[in-house]
Amino acid sequence: MIISRIQQFSVIFAFIMISWAMLPFFGYGALDNVSIATSLVLMLIGIAYPLSLFKPQWNKALLLAEGIIFAVVGLIFLKPYDILFLIIGLGLVILAILAYMRKLPNGLLKFFYKSPK
Repeated sequence: MIISRIQQFSVIFAFIMISWAMLPFFGYGALDNVSIATSLVLMLIGIAYPLSLFKPQWNKALLLAEGIIFAVVGLIFLKPYDILFLIIGLGLVILAILAYMRKLPNGLLKFFYKSPK
């Protein structure tokens, strides 16, 4: 299996993001609601980016999962900003559902499918 430069970068990026997300749990910073929410979002980004490069057919599922996690993290941990995270999460979920149904414009569908119909 030949791994491209961008895929190598994505693995390094994932390692950095997950390591950065784990820092508050090992005593390098305050462990409060904001740091827990930030850690969850960083882990989500660190896992989703390499997955979308290695498995492009999972883009829609990743977008749906990211939307749900953004909304839940915002509602549980970030009380002053919960409505903003809820709006972003619902937007990602709606975008993923429209991509599954192929109801997006062709310019956006090209990110989810090789040849949009």
